[in-house]
Amino acid sequence: MCVQIVNAIPIEKIPSNNLHENNQQLMRSRLSRWKQQRLVQSLLPNERVAFCMRRVQHATVDVCYSPDHQSAHYSGLMVCGSVWVCPLCAVKISERRREEIERAIAHCLAKGGGVYLATYTISHHRCDELSELLSSFLSARKKMRQGRAAQEIRRTFGVLGTISVREVTWSKRNGWHPHCHELVFFEGEVDILAYEEAVRKQWYRSAEYYGLSMNEHGFQLDRTYGAVADYVAKFGREPMRSPWSVTAEMTKSHLKKGHDDEHLTPFALLDLIATGHHEFEPLFLEYAQWFKGKHQLVWSAGLRAKLLCNDEEKTDLELVQEAEESILLGRLNHRQWRTVLRYDVRGELLEVARSGNWQAVLTFLSSISIHTSSTRCNYEHGFHDQAET
Repeated sequence: MCVQIVNAIPIEKIPSNNLHENNQQLMRSRLSRWKQQRLVQSLLPNERVAFCMRRVQHATVDVCYSPDHQSAHYSGLMVCGSVWVCPLCAVKISERRREEIERAIAHCLAKGGGVYLATYTISHHRCDELSELLSSFLSARKKMRQGRAAQEIRRTFGVLGTISVREVTWSKRNGWHPHCHELVFFEGEVDILAYEEAVRKQWYRSAEYYGLSMNEHGFQLDRTYGAVADYVAKFGREPMRSPWSVTAEMTKSHLKKGHDDEHLTPFALLDLIATGHHEFEPLFLEYAQWFKGKHQLVWSAGLRAKLLCNDEEKTDLELVQEAEESILLGRLNHRQWRTVLRYDVRGELLEVARSGNWQAVLTFLSSISIHTSSTRCNYEHGFHDQAET
């Protein structure tokens, strides 16, 4: 089921003092995430994501503004904290995780260590069920890290630990493709060729134990720091082009040409669904079912304490719930918020609020026929709350 966007506000109607090409692309990208989330909410009506950034938890919905970043966000709404199915939460979670990874790498290198990027994958076919493939893949990954052989590899090569990131894509030709990127931290100089050979054998044996196979690309190790830096820089971020419009159209064209080897991320599947390819809905639902509750990013035991000075790891939900430095721009009462939801302009309203001008927000609200009894936040004259409960 697709959500009908009622009276959507065109991008050109959103006021801005600086709508250069890059800014327009970034705005489209932000707005696309709101539309993507609305689509997910229609596909998963009984999951937490269905109420994310919609359900009011306090007397008002606060619109907050960050002068330093010229950004805006809501406060007082429920969040789901799903890195797998919520485009809004996923961006914030991944960005926080990326910052932690950068700190860990910097600390390791400052101490004379080294960091390499490994990729683990398996052969996969169109007929494979995601549930079975994912279970076997994760079991094989667990097995290769356990036992005397794994301990010997860590001891011999001075492995401090690893940070693993789980990912999955789908292609028309080969179906689901679960895989894992892993940052490997070493105490110092290492015979990387010998390490690569030892780990490759360990991975092959573990995968074979669970009935999995692979080609020569089943294990890859990037031995340049540039590859590590490039991966970390992209982690949690997306291309400048809007996946909701341009990328979705490119993907559709790719399918029309009959190229069956295009690997699509789950959010790319959403783009296709949004453009009328409802045949991809079962795939996204299958993905949501089997990745629910799993960790996207996993630190090996003890590594976080070594590199981040015992900085306690927060859950995905805790990261999303973290307060951002900002000022209160204004407040919306429940009735006003219901109208914002009815016209599906949550993202558009925030784009206006990025100006830091509450009067511009009020004007925007008036333009979509909202009776704006919301009051202005003025720190010189005080704040009067007229929100309904």
